[in-house]
Amino acid sequence: MADQPTKIDPIRKRYYQPLEVAESCMHWLFYVVAALSISALMVERAISPKLYDFVQGSFVVGVLAVFFTGLGIRLYWTPRAEDKRRQELLSNSFSVALTHEQTSGYYNNDQTNPFRRLCASLLENSFFSKNVTLAMARWERVRIAVYALIWIVALLNRATDLALAAAMAQAVFSEQIISKWIRLEWLRMRFERIYDSLYRFVQTMPNFDTDEFRVHALETFGDYETGKGYGGITLSARIFERLNPSLSAEWAEIRKTLKL
Repeated sequence: MADQPTKIDPIRKRYYQPLEVAESCMHWLFYVVAALSISALMVERAISPKLYDFVQGSFVVGVLAVFFTGLGIRLYWTPRAEDKRRQELLSNSFSVALTHEQTSGYYNNDQTNPFRRLCASLLENSFFSKNVTLAMARWERVRIAVYALIWIVALLNRATDLALAAAMAQAVFSEQIISKWIRLEWLRMRFERIYDSLYRFVQTMPNFDTDEFRVHALETFGDYETGKGYGGITLSARIFERLNPSLSAEWAEIRKTLKL
């Protein structure tokens, strides 16, 4: 992730890229369905029966496509990718091959104690994750503000049909807009809390070969993994690549400070 000359990550290519493709399809399907739901209100069956039937049929197909794509993302692509990443993290920390798909240059610390190495990897993960989600949240805040403004203006306009306003509200407050933004903000705060808590613990813990340290490492591992599961947000690979040079330099300084 940080300062290794080469980085090999078969898990991202094999498991996260298909997930990102599925999420991209879900994203565009949502906008198509939203457009069809609004179009259905504007087409009069008595005037254009064929167009009306086409729009209604397309809307039904679109809704089914969104439903099954979302189901696949939640129950197949996301769990598959996260399970492989979790196995790789534990394999790297405890030197036990839970999977044959091993990364190189993904975790950057010099720890040999398994629990201390796990903590260092979690600290690195949460550091990168909180910064990537913050960058993602900034864009989402702008997008939400624009959508909300358009909806409010349409709602206040007396000429706007209530059915149209209701269709727009359904789109704005759907899983893909408001809900996704709220989950992203929650996940960002979760990563920040985990990073701050773990940083203080590693900095102040005098003895790392204790049950207290091991339990804290496992608890933090659980917090990090369940947070990703609850949030249901895939971190942007594009934003990660853009921020990686500056974040890697900052992480190198953090490693020096904490002697990791």
